[in-house]
Amino acid sequence: MTNLIVYQVRAVLARLGLKKTVTSCRVGIGILFFLFLVFLTGCSDFVDSDQPVVAPEVEILLEPGHSVGQTFVARHGGLNGVAFWLEPAPNSAGSLILHVRSDSQSPTDLFTDVLSLESVTTAGFYRFSFGPDYNSHGVYRYVFLEMDGVGAVRIGAAPGATYIDGAAYRNHEPLDAQIAFQLSYNVWGIVLELGHAVLTGTGLLIAAAVVYLIPGYALLAFYPSSFFQSPFATPTTGSGKDATHGGEVPWPARMGLAAGISLALYPLLILWTDLMGLHLGLLYVWLPVTGGLAVLVWRYRHWRPRQGWAAIHCWVRSPTFYPDLAFVFLMMLVFGVRLLVVRTLDAPMWGDSYHHTMIAQLLADNGGLFDSWAPYAELQTFTYHFGFHSAVAVFHWFTGIAMHKATLWVGQILNGLAVLVLYPLIIWLGGNRWSGVIAILVVGLLLPMPMYYVNWGRYTQLAGQVILPATIVLSGACFESPRWKWSLVGLVWVVIGGLALTHYRVLIFYVIFVTAFLILRVRKNSWRRVMFRVCGAGTGAVVLFLPWFLETLAGRITSTFFQQLTTAPEQVSPFIRQYNAIGDLTPYMPPVLWLIFMIAIGLALWRRRHGFLLVLLWWFLILLATNPEWLSLPGTGSISNFALLICIYIPAGLLIGDMLGEWITQRSEKLRWMIPLTAATVCALGVAGFPVRMKDLDVARHALVTRPDLRAMVWIRENTPENAHFLVNSFFAYGGSLIVGSDGGWWLPLLADRANTAPPILYVAEQGSRTDYVQWINDLSHYVINKGINSPETLTMLRERNIRYVYIGKRQGRVNYDELNVLSPETLLNSPHYRLVYNRDRVLIFEMVQ
Repeated sequence: MTNLIVYQVRAVLARLGLKKTVTSCRVGIGILFFLFLVFLTGCSDFVDSDQPVVAPEVEILLEPGHSVGQTFVARHGGLNGVAFWLEPAPNSAGSLILHVRSDSQSPTDLFTDVLSLESVTTAGFYRFSFGPDYNSHGVYRYVFLEMDGVGAVRIGAAPGATYIDGAAYRNHEPLDAQIAFQLSYNVWGIVLELGHAVLTGTGLLIAAAVVYLIPGYALLAFYPSSFFQSPFATPTTGSGKDATHGGEVPWPARMGLAAGISLALYPLLILWTDLMGLHLGLLYVWLPVTGGLAVLVWRYRHWRPRQGWAAIHCWVRSPTFYPDLAFVFLMMLVFGVRLLVVRTLDAPMWGDSYHHTMIAQLLADNGGLFDSWAPYAELQTFTYHFGFHSAVAVFHWFTGIAMHKATLWVGQILNGLAVLVLYPLIIWLGGNRWSGVIAILVVGLLLPMPMYYVNWGRYTQLAGQVILPATIVLSGACFESPRWKWSLVGLVWVVIGGLALTHYRVLIFYVIFVTAFLILRVRKNSWRRVMFRVCGAGTGAVVLFLPWFLETLAGRITSTFFQQLTTAPEQVSPFIRQYNAIGDLTPYMPPVLWLIFMIAIGLALWRRRHGFLLVLLWWFLILLATNPEWLSLPGTGSISNFALLICIYIPAGLLIGDMLGEWITQRSEKLRWMIPLTAATVCALGVAGFPVRMKDLDVARHALVTRPDLRAMVWIRENTPENAHFLVNSFFAYGGSLIVGSDGGWWLPLLADRANTAPPILYVAEQGSRTDYVQWINDLSHYVINKGINSPETLTMLRERNIRYVYIGKRQGRVNYDELNVLSPETLLNSPHYRLVYNRDRVLIFEMVQ
């Protein structure tokens, strides 16, 4: 097998003309393969400290005739051991027997192991070995210990909230505690699991390329390179020479533009077919994809494989080879870390993810747009932007992946595309290929944003920020064009219209960009032409978006926005003032990169880099728009500083990329050896940033749905009537104007097909099933919080609303909420009005006693 690989590599290298590399190919691959085998053979098992906390106040004793156990979810393949924190009591003797089972209800052992108490001499972790189980990744397991002997053993433990995917058990009954344990994995099992993850991720990215690149790429295929030429570029030579000076559009730039165009196309298609009374369902993905493929086949019908070989041969010998190679490697890291980090999540996290998933599911259920949110919520209008949800729906239609998983995967894919789309923007602004590569490195692997969006589920703004750079580039090309080109103008209509349907506030970012563009670019001899282009582009986009804008007038989103826009500074509520405060800047960008960003700003001003001066003016105007009170103007809160700061990565990536890209290009013209060294350095920095970005995921703080919740929802579907209605944990947010869920119970309508008392956040923006729907929803939470779950008024209201069950999720109402007003298991267990019907892994379900 190795010889075959070497032969193929040598053949390819020979055809490309790299003869010097052919000589050492066999030796190099042989050495690497040998070192890889030695590394794996010599590696000991990998130990994962899943729950290392030992709290003195939580004590669990293991005695003869009893059992102590723990449920957990394995995070890797090759599970081959578990270690418990043990402390023997004096005069204890005998042995400890470990049992591994599929769950706490199963009577069958999968593995067993025995540990002599003679080896347990001091307090600490002691390992039990079994397996290995090469299919253990993501698998739920129950392990428990029994004692054969005399005396007792103290099991280290911590409070129940310490670990989110299981619970401690005594005598096979769950406790509100977590045993201190570590899981060990066979290294080969981890390698096999990672190989499977690579294959899965590759499949997801191929599907994403088909859905999110082909339609846009087909629309770009017939455009000449001249439309992309930057009006801000200065002539360069060497490795930075590219499309900005009359050459071909860099292929990474075309990919970025294609992604933005494709994402803009889907919501427009769904909207306008809905206006014609058509709900196309699966055709929403297959029409653009097959149509795009047909266009590309026709466009490149004269292409032959030998042309591809010739192009690759020229590319390898061209000055663009090293920056392009670094680009490919960095984008592999960018998408790799984003997909790898979420592969063990059971559902997207935090509050926004819930209604995003619900809207995407409703699009799929209805084959297009909808008014009624049934059966998931009692809402009767839909006025929210739906670009991201269209992207999720078409991905679901194309792959068949469950909607909550599709939402998670698409969110992460768009997170990677948000990095990619900066490449065409920085090229159009006057940068070079190295500038684009540095921007990819900084934004994709060195900055926490946009990677951190995964914790919030803030995917709609992210989707808008994927379309935004393409909208700017195409609009700029249209505005600067000496002649009116209907094909280019039509494309501008598509991206602006799609952006408007994807995120309303990101659309405002675009409008502010146009304002900055007019300020800097309009001259006495060109203002008529530019204004004509701007008006023409804006008019067509308004026509495309107008039907949906009229639809939004039926909801409260538009009225709320205009109310914020017209509120005088002195009338702004304390909540809005606090919410709009700038606060600490370090979560958005590390101090070192803030410093480099400031230096890049200074250099852009000093060197008068017109394209990047446009960026500075654009973001300065956005800053004023988010803080109009600085100018004594109304509108505070209409665009929050938070919404601005979480996309500060855009100007930071552009300016830092331009600064370093220009420096690299200038130095490499004199020092040719610097080009491969730069590529190697950039790739090494990307590798160093990879594990840092892995740590951006904060499951303990933001996850609502856990594996115990999913198991409970299966039980609910099998053991409760279809019309069952659940009271779930919630609390008042956004200044007390609405309630939000605070554990997995919020997801019951989507994951268990059962109604609950906490609708999606958008219930305050849509029309409910009754005129006082918002107050009606909030009243129940007021009663539960202020009067208690056992008060006669609360019980009467629950019965009137036919709420028969109470669900307490694994997180027990503590996600983003630290107050005392949560549904208390102790209160319900001691109440005569409720009966416990389910209790596993700190998930409890009660039925009301009639």
